[in-house]
Amino acid sequence: MLSKNKLFDFFTISLLLGVFINNLLISYLSSLMVLLIGIILFFNLYIYIKKYFLFIIIVSIGFIIGITLSFFSLDKINEKEKILDKYIFNKNDTNFEILELHKVKDFEKEYIAKVKKINDKHINKNIYSIIIVPFNFDLNKGDIIKTKVKIYKFKDFGHFEYKNYMLSKNIYFKSYVNSFERAGKKEVNLLTKWTLETRQKILSIIKEIYPKQEAIFLGGILIGARENIPKELKTNFNNSGLTHFIAVSGFNITILIIFLGFILKYFPFIIRIIAITIFISFFTFLVGDNAPVIRASIMGLVGYYIMISGRKTNNLSIILFTAMIMTIISPLAINYDISLHLSFLAVLGIIYTQNFFGKIFYFLPSTFAIKEAFVLTLASLSFTLPIMIFNFGQISLLSPIANIAITWSIPIAMLLGFLSIILYMI
Repeated sequence: MLSKNKLFDFFTISLLLGVFINNLLISYLSSLMVLLIGIILFFNLYIYIKKYFLFIIIVSIGFIIGITLSFFSLDKINEKEKILDKYIFNKNDTNFEILELHKVKDFEKEYIAKVKKINDKHINKNIYSIIIVPFNFDLNKGDIIKTKVKIYKFKDFGHFEYKNYMLSKNIYFKSYVNSFERAGKKEVNLLTKWTLETRQKILSIIKEIYPKQEAIFLGGILIGARENIPKELKTNFNNSGLTHFIAVSGFNITILIIFLGFILKYFPFIIRIIAITIFISFFTFLVGDNAPVIRASIMGLVGYYIMISGRKTNNLSIILFTAMIMTIISPLAINYDISLHLSFLAVLGIIYTQNFFGKIFYFLPSTFAIKEAFVLTLASLSFTLPIMIFNFGQISLLSPIANIAITWSIPIAMLLGFLSIILYMI
């Protein structure tokens, strides 16, 4: 008899598999065929292997739920694309609501915006776009602008399905805005407003205290502020395999949870749970509730709950649970979001190969976390290497050495950076 953990793992895997397969098939007919094959397979397995009835039921339900999730997701996407197809190739009077600053380049800025109106048609669906404006244009969350633009759908390049990658983020097209008029402002709730103001306050203090390059680095490791990173610096981080240090990830979340757990260790169990949950949730909003931060927060919190409860932690179940939540939020992500693939594969690599590499490199010193950094880097690379080579065509040979040189300093930099902000405010 399989344990509850194993049954949950198989249910989650079958759900993810159902979503993945149906995303590839796309058409309604294909979805029905897969569903039919699944039902036939279930009855055959039930007839010949009755003693595994519960296992077969759970796997079948997971697979069917996965197909259904993908089916409805693709149906919504097709519906939204049909709306946009009417306006392709023409300049249209379009109203956008600014959601967030996406990227800052040398001569332009990119914002993620929600489409409110095209010509005389009010858009009631959640259709997001990238709008590209000149560098001197400043827009804020909630600003509603009216402009005349063309709609450019995203195109794939090479073997990278860029269009589906953007659709997994609910972003359907891009537009170039050379001029606009302000048509109003959507009032954001008090929590969102306070979070945005806090984020801007922290970044402005960092810029006042530190030189430009150091300020960019500290903004990245503290609150994931990557929008102002120059292209050249970003390329250097990519080439050296250190990009994860300037983006809030599981590493940063883990450090925060450990630090908070240490401060609150003498408080009652329930107080620690509530305080850490609230802080990590706020931190997620502060950084920007994007997919990598959300999944890092979920995995960190679930892992902490299990650890503090005294139960044996099932790392695979935590990873699968997080993957299921992320897939429910965005079913296309499991096929086309490379960052999601790399995140989960890196964690799996660490879980299943860390001890192996630890035994091989036993002779490395533990001082300044040299051995730990080297082993963790190789462990994560062992699972992510195929994806990196396939998608990017390259791998950083400097990554293990660079991580050894840097990893030990990140917690110190985070702590001192945070303290410097507090002292500046005092």
